[in-house]
Amino acid sequence: MKKIDWKMLVVTSSLFLIPLVLVSLYYGQLPAVLHTHFGADNVANQTSSKWMSLIFIPLLAFLFHVFLCIALDVTKNGQVPVVKVGKWMMPILTILVMVTILWYNLGNQVDIRRLVVAFLAGVYLIMGNYMPKDVPGMTAPQSLVDRKRAAYLFIGGAVALLLSLFFEPIVSFIVGLLFTAVIIIWSIRVGVKGYRNCQ
Repeated sequence: MKKIDWKMLVVTSSLFLIPLVLVSLYYGQLPAVLHTHFGADNVANQTSSKWMSLIFIPLLAFLFHVFLCIALDVTKNGQVPVVKVGKWMMPILTILVMVTILWYNLGNQVDIRRLVVAFLAGVYLIMGNYMPKDVPGMTAPQSLVDRKRAAYLFIGGAVALLLSLFFEPIVSFIVGLLFTAVIIIWSIRVGVKGYRNCQ
């Protein structure tokens, strides 16, 4: 069990206490049924019970986070810088989702499209920054070159998403779709090249 980064696990897991405190403060002020899903037009289109959306789903997110962190550390992938950054994503995403649900259901307006796009752009920028970084001896030089190229794709996608915020929602949707397609094509290309090198 020495392989597990317990300090990182405890610190990232403690972030789940933030939505827990907020829920305990505002639970009584919320309706029994909450709006929990929104379209690009900021109109709520799905509902859920308070217990399901404020307690059960965050609990599942917490358990998944703990399992994922331990699994990554046991397989030694948790030592890679970009993976270490990824360990923060689930707690931060849970906080953003919970705050958004609470804020909206307490009678405030939320620009969901801008919030989601800004979050994704931030994630892509961080991933692009840490993707080329490596732990000595864990990655082949050629793989590191491919990751550097992928980092530029992520940073470019992040900038494009941020620029799309100044236009209609459909622009953000198209940019996100194109970015996803490019990443899939790039991943297939790298996978095929890796397979050929192993032959």
